[in-house]
Amino acid sequence: MKLSVSIATRTPARTATAFASLGLTVVLALAGCSGDGTTFGDTDGAPTTGVYVIQNSPAPASGSIAKATSTAAATGTILQFSTSASGASTPVSTIANLNVTSLAFLAVDGTGDIYTSATEGTTGSSILEFPVNSSNNAQPTRGIPFNTTTQISAPNGLAVDAASNIALPEASGGVAIFSSTANGSVAPSDYITGGGASTLVNPTAAAVDTNDNLYIVNSGESVANPIVVFNTASTGAPIRSIGGPLTTMAAGSPQAIATDAAGNLYVANVVSGVSSILIFEPTATGNTPPLRDITGSNTLLGCVGGIALDNAGYLYVVSVPTCGSTASPTVLKFSTIGDGNIAPAASFTSSTWTNADPTLSIAVYGAAQPSAP
Repeated sequence: MKLSVSIATRTPARTATAFASLGLTVVLALAGCSGDGTTFGDTDGAPTTGVYVIQNSPAPASGSIAKATSTAAATGTILQFSTSASGASTPVSTIANLNVTSLAFLAVDGTGDIYTSATEGTTGSSILEFPVNSSNNAQPTRGIPFNTTTQISAPNGLAVDAASNIALPEASGGVAIFSSTANGSVAPSDYITGGGASTLVNPTAAAVDTNDNLYIVNSGESVANPIVVFNTASTGAPIRSIGGPLTTMAAGSPQAIATDAAGNLYVANVVSGVSSILIFEPTATGNTPPLRDITGSNTLLGCVGGIALDNAGYLYVVSVPTCGSTASPTVLKFSTIGDGNIAPAASFTSSTWTNADPTLSIAVYGAAQPSAP
C-alpha cells in the first residue's frame, strides 16, 4: 500500500525546473491512447482546485452471474472532490472513459495538471498528463509509454515537481527521471541505478522539495535508512539519509511522503499496523527524531496510504480501517502545524469511491498558489 505524493502547491514557471541541472523535460505524451478508435472529449469544465483520488472498478469475475449478464470491463477513473469536502461527499468532477483498465499514483504540477500511471485496455501502459480543469472524456496532453527506451516497466511511485519534471521509482530498483518536455517513447533525462552508490533497494514513494532535493522511500527489508535524499545535480549517491530508532521508522514502514513549501518532509508511517504522520525538518539527516508526530486514537488514522498537502496549511491523508482492508477509504484532513493525538479538522468518504488503487493515491491542488521559489 505504497504510494507517491504530489508536492506541487506552488506555481513557478514551467521553465523554472526543479530538475534543471538534469535537463529534465516532463511532457506526458499519450501514445496510442485512442488506438481503438475511441474519441476523447474536451478537457474543460472541472473546478481548478480540488482533491484527486483514484477509483478502480474491476470487471466482473469470470464465471460469476454478473459476468454472464454484463460486458463491463475493468476501468480506472480519477475523482475530484472539493478541498472543503466533509462527511459523505459527491465528486465535483470525474475524469472517466479513458480506455484504461486501472490507474495508480497521482500527482499535480505547479499549474494544476494531473499525472497518473495508466494501464490501458488495448495499448499497454503509460504515464499520462491531463490539463487542469479536466473532466469527463478528457484528452491527455502527453504520455510516456512503458518500454525499454523509457526504462519504465513497473513504477512503484510517481513524483512531479512544480515545473512538471517527473521521478519514477521502479520495481527494478532504479529511479527514472524525465524532463518537463519529455513526450512519447523517449529515454529518461537521468536514471538513478539501484544498489551500489545509490543504496536503493526497492524504491517506492518519492517527493521533490523546492531546493531540488529528491526524497525516495527505500523499502528493502534490510535497509538501515528508510529514506534517502538525492540532489538533482548529483544523483549518483544520496546526499543524506534518514533512519534509526529516533526516527520511529523501520525498513518498509514509510508508505508515502510529501514536502511542503518550507521544505519539511511528511511521512505516512505504519509500524506493526499502527499509523502515524511524521514531520521532519528540511535538513533532517541520520538518526534524528521528527519535529512532530501525528498519531493516536483521536486522529482516526487506521492504516494510512497516500498523503498530500495544499498551500493553505492542511495535510490530506488517505486511510482504511486496517492494513489490507478492502473497506472504502476515508480522507482525513489535518492542520500542518498539528502534533500528537489530535482530531482531524475534517474528513470525507464517498459512495462513488469504493475501490481505490492499492497505494491509496491522492493529490491536491490548492486555490491560491504561491510564487516560484
